[in-house]
Amino acid sequence: MTKEERMALARRLRGEGYNCSQCVAMAFADETGVDAATLARLSEGFGSGIGGRREVCGAVTGMTMVLSAVNAGMARPELYRRVSGAVDGFVEVEGSDVCATLKRPGAKPCIDLIADTVGRLHRILEADGKLR
Repeated sequence: MTKEERMALARRLRGEGYNCSQCVAMAFADETGVDAATLARLSEGFGSGIGGRREVCGAVTGMTMVLSAVNAGMARPELYRRVSGAVDGFVEVEGSDVCATLKRPGAKPCIDLIADTVGRLHRILEADGKLR
């Protein structure tokens, strides 16, 4: 699947009512080895900043789930480095990884944060040779 196809899928999923975490995770079902329905169930509680608490952005938690799945078996310090680097990249572009901050008036809509995150994650996985 191309980056553009993944981004379009994530946008469609958002339109169907899935939360940010679900949209990002489900857009990579083909790469994680976990079916989309299971990913939807596993990531549902991460919406609106983990259980609606407006803390860590759902797009970030979805990205973390995908990175964890595609790097299964990787030594924990290396996985943490990769996840931390991806989160740093998100913060560099978006300004924060906190849902409440990202949802302030006049901010980028969640659907755009989702699509941007899917695109960024696709590029990361492609560079790491992790895409099938």
